[in-house]
Amino acid sequence: MINVYILCGGPSSEHDISLRSALNISKNLNEEKYKIKLVYINKKGAYSKAFDKIDTDNEFDLVREVKENRTKSIADFLACLSKEDYSKTIVIPAVHGTYGEDGTIQALLDVIGIAYIGNGLLSSAICMDKVTSNDIFEKNKLSQAKYLYTNKDGFDDTFADRCIEGIGLPLIVKPSANGSSVGVSKVTNKNELLAAGDEALKYDKKVLVEELIEGQEIEFAVVGYMNPDVSEPAAYISDHTFLDYDAKYFSKSTKETLPYILENEKLEEAREFVRRAYEACGCEGFARVDIFLGKDNNFYVNEINTFPGFTPSSFFARLCELMYDESFAEVLDRLIEDGFERWQR
Repeated sequence: MINVYILCGGPSSEHDISLRSALNISKNLNEEKYKIKLVYINKKGAYSKAFDKIDTDNEFDLVREVKENRTKSIADFLACLSKEDYSKTIVIPAVHGTYGEDGTIQALLDVIGIAYIGNGLLSSAICMDKVTSNDIFEKNKLSQAKYLYTNKDGFDDTFADRCIEGIGLPLIVKPSANGSSVGVSKVTNKNELLAAGDEALKYDKKVLVEELIEGQEIEFAVVGYMNPDVSEPAAYISDHTFLDYDAKYFSKSTKETLPYILENEKLEEAREFVRRAYEACGCEGFARVDIFLGKDNNFYVNEINTFPGFTPSSFFARLCELMYDESFAEVLDRLIEDGFERWQR
């Protein structure tokens, strides 16, 4: 029997989505193979005591009161792990956004030497910070939106003018490190740009300003390390200007297309483009790579999510099911096996 610890929650704006992902993972893990434990991380970053899988359809039933401070609670979590046989124990860090997807938890697990699924510290940190990943895409000659960035002190009228003159309106303004399109705005004039920058800086220390790529955003699941597997594409068809938080999770007008149909030659071009982006950032394990198919019929890389949503409605798991012709439970088996293999290297 393999011990599986699912971490969920966390202090990021994607806290609630993390709970949905963790619940869906716990419901689909094969209980004949795995002894399942969950650990809730509150919005202050403190860890709950590990608890058994529960029979519920409400993700908020995973929320636990944590009385200890962050330091003491993490020490208790490590003490709990220390009692396990590490050769039969793995962590699923289903914590989206800051604190989980940025490599923080992965670094902790690396230090104590325990296996986990998904990307390691470096690729997680690179992909979480959109400025850093954009710089890497640029160095690797991967087409993307024109962009400029600055920190809070540098975000002023002069920077706004540079963006308008150097990139051109309309623009997309976003926090450098955040997820689910939280804090992201489309702007059409300087006043909107200044207001959007202030909003983005609520979520991160850096603000990223990008060209608006007109076209369709499409998503791919990527699994593996050397010569990784790339799935069919999927897409949300939305009447929103861009796929913001409301469009992703609440808008009834948003329609999903899975798979999103591309002609064979264009599909292979897209897959190779996605693979290059994944490898450029040193990804391993798995990720969801989001790109644009512009109106000019060219591909542009948008971002890489190193721990994408695992909710019932998330594209990543369903793309993997389609790619391997497997159930979600079998996909989880595959990701766990990969986690152990990389732990043994």
